[in-house]
Amino acid sequence: MSIRRFIDSIVFALLVVITAATTKPVFGELITDPIETVARLGSTFAIVLGALTFMIATVGINIVADLVSPAFDSSDVAPQRISWRTGGMIAAVGSVLITPWNRYSSPQVIHYTLDTLGAFIGPLYGGLIADSYLVKKRRVVVDDLYALRPDGTYHYAGGVDRVVVAATAVGAVVAMLLVFLGSSDAAAFSWFLGTAVAFVVHWLVSQCTVAPVSPAAD
Repeated sequence: MSIRRFIDSIVFALLVVITAATTKPVFGELITDPIETVARLGSTFAIVLGALTFMIATVGINIVADLVSPAFDSSDVAPQRISWRTGGMIAAVGSVLITPWNRYSSPQVIHYTLDTLGAFIGPLYGGLIADSYLVKKRRVVVDDLYALRPDGTYHYAGGVDRVVVAATAVGAVVAMLLVFLGSSDAAAFSWFLGTAVAFVVHWLVSQCTVAPVSPAAD
């Protein structure tokens, strides 16, 4: 981290703390939500300016953090037909169709939403870690990344690594059982359970399969 970025972070943190702390003597209670703070200012100009600021900040952050990755994911499904821009539009429309505001309508729904996400994301992570560290031993065959040879290290039937898919599916099913059949406290560990199950399943299945080996690896 550069000195300038470090100073910016310190100044921003101080502004947040000072702003939140001054709400108690001004409004009689501590307000930590900046939107509620702006709403109580009583000035139309300040409220409009604050709303525009929040909108611009939200759009700017979400484009970088939440749009780029799903746009690439959508494009990778059919790169010949789906461009990155089209993938971004698919991600944008999908983000509205799943009605995320309903996923956070109550504390119970929030927990179910996050636990369900963890049940699917954890197994994917576990499978990838097992594949990278145990199966491929952290070795990357750079030439095979751009090759279409059937004997290439990264050539899969139909373009899909079925071992990763199977491990992810098994881990997700087990983790989802914990979410729906277990207690709310146990469901909070769905990510960890899904990760562990997918990790073990991927490693075990990989021991029974023979992957193509390339002599050159970096």
